[in-house]
Amino acid sequence: MFNQLSKYQTPKLYFTPAMQRARKPFAVKNALTGLLLFGFCGAILIIIIKVSYSIMAVKQDDFDDVPMPSPPSTTNSEEKLTNNKK
Repeated sequence: MFNQLSKYQTPKLYFTPAMQRARKPFAVKNALTGLLLFGFCGAILIIIIKVSYSIMAVKQDDFDDVPMPSPPSTTNSEEKLTNNKK
């Protein structure tokens, strides 16, 4: 099955002129589709690399230089709730 030659190929496995003529109308469309797929996959790869780098960069940061706000006291919260109800 795999050793049999197609009628569209020469013994050296080149395309015959008939096969070249049959493929010619689709060459430009196939090339454009290939370029679009290659560009799309390349863009997705770049996005994945950038997001991965950002996640790894933030994961290494310890955020010790960022001041933490003090937690709210329960008395202030309770007073605000009781004042709003009146």
